[in-house]
Amino acid sequence: MGRVVLIDNRDDELVSKLIKKMPDAVVSTNFKVQLQSGDILCWLPKPNDYVDDEVQELADLIDQSVFLPTKIVMLSIPGTADDASLEQVGKWYGKSARTMIMMHQYAVKMIDEFEIPYTIVRVPPLTVANTETKITAEGQAMDGGKVGIDQLVLLLQTVLKTNRYLNQSIGIVNSKGGQ
Repeated sequence: MGRVVLIDNRDDELVSKLIKKMPDAVVSTNFKVQLQSGDILCWLPKPNDYVDDEVQELADLIDQSVFLPTKIVMLSIPGTADDASLEQVGKWYGKSARTMIMMHQYAVKMIDEFEIPYTIVRVPPLTVANTETKITAEGQAMDGGKVGIDQLVLLLQTVLKTNRYLNQSIGIVNSKGGQ
């Protein structure tokens, strides 16, 4: 297995917690990286990032790379896979929920069209508190409260180190409910 390349410009602790679990990972704030043989690309946008524009930068990276990533992992929001109502996504993200869903749907569709193995991880807002979680498939309802950042790190670790959930869009939800 090659490197894990994390594309991150978040303002939370997600990447620092991932690095502790995978100290060989490489971090970049954009797609201006040189991929090596066997690399796994993990894109961790914020929910309100312009992912519809940024996925074009990912497409450019793939077009210009000698080595393609062996897998692409993208963090996305609920509402992109028949999994959460606009009302629910609005409770999580406010008035721009519809626009955010459309941007994320476009980015996910582009990643699917690259014909590179991928995993999309759909996650509601994060909390520093530990939460009980469950994994959902496309079309399964995603509702409830925030998800613990440590629980997301564990899921991402599984997705990055194994072929579990390959070519799937999965959700992680707080199994105890909440808003």
